[in-house]
Amino acid sequence: MNPMIFCRLVDAVWLVLVAYLTISAIGAKRDTQGHLLQSLGLLAAIIAAFLLPQLPIFAFVNFAPVDPVLGGIGLVLCIAGAACLAWARQHLGGNWSQTVAAKEGHELVTSGPYRHVRHPMYTGGFVAAVGSAIACGGPFVFLLLLLGGIFLWRVGAEDELMERQFPDDYPAYKRRTKALIPFVW
Repeated sequence: MNPMIFCRLVDAVWLVLVAYLTISAIGAKRDTQGHLLQSLGLLAAIIAAFLLPQLPIFAFVNFAPVDPVLGGIGLVLCIAGAACLAWARQHLGGNWSQTVAAKEGHELVTSGPYRHVRHPMYTGGFVAAVGSAIACGGPFVFLLLLLGGIFLWRVGAEDELMERQFPDDYPAYKRRTKALIPFVW
């Protein structure tokens, strides 16, 4: 089996995920204020992730495809992470936002995947990025690094926002639920 097939399948998973997130954003509640800089920062990170491997100095990240076993493991992780992200997004309903933002009529969601971790979309996105980097290398290595940093920043920013939005309920939820990894962190 040609290991490049895993890279094409990983690409397809990400395209389907982006299409799903874009379409599902149509029904989301309105943000209480705009966050253009966050949106532009996220877009810049994604563009950088796909441009950086083209520079000769970063040619070492273009290591994939390695072999079918690693490609298969990476693909399974990518699919599992994307599925977790989509499940969490679906469970949030209209409370989802591309940016760290308060919503009109914002509700605190603590059920479904939010029963296990406070930020399951980031957990899923990180797992999908790890799997993609294993299977394909190149841009996905940078996507993993850049998104990982953004996700960590957003965990803290969202926790602060939720504590302001839900001062009676969020502190107790935060104490009983880990941020990204169930039972660990």
